[in-house]
This record gives sequence, structure tokens and C-alpha cells, in this order.
Amino acid sequence: MKRQNCKIMKKIILTFAILVFLSSCLHQTSNNASINGCFPDAQGFKLIFQEMDTREIHVIDSVVLGQIGKFSFNPIIKEPGFWLLKAQSGKILVLLLHAGDSIELSGSARDFPDNVILKGPADAMSLNDFFRYTRQNETQVDSLEMLLAERQDSADYYPLTQKLDTLFRSIWEQQRAFEIAFLTKHPESLASLIILNYAFGLSPVLSPDEDFRYYELLDSALSVRYPDNKHVKFHHERVLELRQKTQVRK
Repeated sequence: MKRQNCKIMKKIILTFAILVFLSSCLHQTSNNASINGCFPDAQGFKLIFQEMDTREIHVIDSVVLGQIGKFSFNPIIKEPGFWLLKAQSGKILVLLLHAGDSIELSGSARDFPDNVILKGPADAMSLNDFFRYTRQNETQVDSLEMLLAERQDSADYYPLTQKLDTLFRSIWEQQRAFEIAFLTKHPESLASLIILNYAFGLSPVLSPDEDFRYYELLDSALSVRYPDNKHVKFHHERVLELRQKTQVRK
């Protein structure tokens, strides 16, 4: 009888240990995100994987692509936030990640990240759509600036500057309209924090002085959805400071 009881206890202990192990594995998996990609034309191409904190950027991992061009990163996500894929050129692809997210990247490393296609959760894809739209506008601005530099000694330089100023303003207004529409539609998305603070040219399109209502809109919506998130808390503190400065000026 004692031997039988001992066997039963061993089976119970073994079963319990297996359950604990499986539970631990499932918990670890749920806290991970996966970024898988393939750039067939990118042998020798180096990617640096980084986490963007509120005040600094931390290098997490890196990879040099082989002949096939496949790569993967599996970060542990303690809280939703922003991660970067950085190329040797210095150009970056910004990723919005939650625990359990799966991101698939494909396309070409040529002119990274312009030719990269991203598939994943809605928040991650919407942020990628913003950058794709913004890079198109930035390319147009660069082309206009190059044209202006090439014609600076020509007789029609002054009328050309007036014409290009009108085009610059049109691109700027389109960018502004796009950002406002996004923030209005998705104030509870962490992607909105990137969009609100993104510098188009030398400064953000939306400024605290003229567009403070959008700062407050995001603060209210994000604080409900992510009350303990470090990026949301950082934005909240900034809103409080801006509000205090406005009251002092009055």
C-alpha cells in the first residue's frame, strides 16, 4: 500500500511540474513579439534592432543577412511601445509592438525602408502607412529643393521660388490634414504619439501653441487605454507642463 501511495504521489508531483512548465512556456510566449522578414536582395545587409525609450534608444540585437535574406527577432514585450529596425545607412523602420504581436516584413532592402511591405496588427500597419505617406511627401520636398538649388543662378530664380513656395505649402497642408485626420480617428492608438511629434522638415507639423487640443485629446484617450504605459505617462507629463506654461503666459 505504501509503495502504491508513493507511486501515486510521484505521478501527482510529475504532473504538477509539467503543468507549471507548460504554464511558464505559455506565459513567456504571450509576452513575446515576433518580427520575421525576408529581403532576397540583401546579402550582407546589416539590421540593428533597437527599443525606443522615452529619452533614449537601446540596442537589443543585430543581424547580417545571408544569401537567402531571412531574419527574425523575438523581443520580450514588457509593455506596448516602439521598436526600430535600423540599417547601416542610418535609416529606420519604426515598429509599434504589443505583447503577442506578429510582424511580417517583405520586399526589398534597396532604399530601405521605402520598399519594405509590413503585415501585422492594425496599429502597426497604420503607423507604417503614416511613414509611407510621409516619405512620399518628403521625397517631393527634396526634389523641389534640389530644383531650387540647381536654378539659383538663373534669371527666373525669383519667380521660381514663388512657385515652389506654393508647392511647398500645398505639401505641408496635405501632411497636416493627414496627421489631424489620423489623430482624430485614432486618439487611443500609441501610433498617434509618433505622428503628433514627428518632425516634417525642421519641426513637427502640429505645434503645442496652435494644436494643443490634439495633445489633450491623446492624453485623455491614451490614459484610459494605457494608464501605466511609460510613453503615455511621458506624454501626460508634457501636457501638464505645456498647460502650466500657457496659464503663466496668460
